[in-house]
Amino acid sequence: MSSNFSEFVDRLTSLPDTDAIWHHTAQFAQNNGYGGCSLVLGEMSGQQVSNPRITSSFSAEFQHAYSKEGLGQIDPFLLFSCANLTAKKIVTKDLSSFPKANREHKLFLEHAAENGAINNLGIPVRTSDNEVFGGWIFSSNEPAEQYGKLDQDHATQMHLAAVLAYERMMAIGLGSMGGNKLLSERESECLIWLCSGLRVSMIADRLLLSESAVRLYITNARHKLGARTREQAIARAILSGEINL
Repeated sequence: MSSNFSEFVDRLTSLPDTDAIWHHTAQFAQNNGYGGCSLVLGEMSGQQVSNPRITSSFSAEFQHAYSKEGLGQIDPFLLFSCANLTAKKIVTKDLSSFPKANREHKLFLEHAAENGAINNLGIPVRTSDNEVFGGWIFSSNEPAEQYGKLDQDHATQMHLAAVLAYERMMAIGLGSMGGNKLLSERESECLIWLCSGLRVSMIADRLLLSESAVRLYITNARHKLGARTREQAIARAILSGEINL
């Protein structure tokens, strides 16, 4: 794991409010080469997005249109990407990222492109089956080839940073989990090595375990922490003090 990421985590756990967390995450994204950062949230009413809101490095005009003039209600990231917690590349110059998109959604993407969001990394942190859902979008105006290198170098860390930041936002004012440790030593070790970027096969080699045993430890840790994904499990383990980087 990079010292840059460790520094991000160390400071994140001490930030007092959601604005500070957003600015800290945006700065981390910028340090990694992403020129734009947005946190978008909404609520689902039937098949429609209601009460969309955005905190973004985009222009004030775009943010006003998003929250107050209905632009957020046609945001294809909220409408399509947040059905699950899978991070994905979002291209705004065409509809290849959203096969179900229509002319309204294309209009939204054109507005985003005008704000410099040509190639984007979209990271859902809450799915649309929750009362409030949405996620982070880290944007770049780099052409595809340069963006591909950026994504290759930093997408995994940005995914984890996004989940960590939102979990920290949710945890503010709730206090720590306290009490005895939830995770066993092996479960903690597996999460730490995942956070370092190791694959299951590599963790198995390092810990002299079978790959199936490593997967079981990770699954058990995820269940104990009430996490739906590995990234969420790592985030909750860090923020609760279960693991230290």
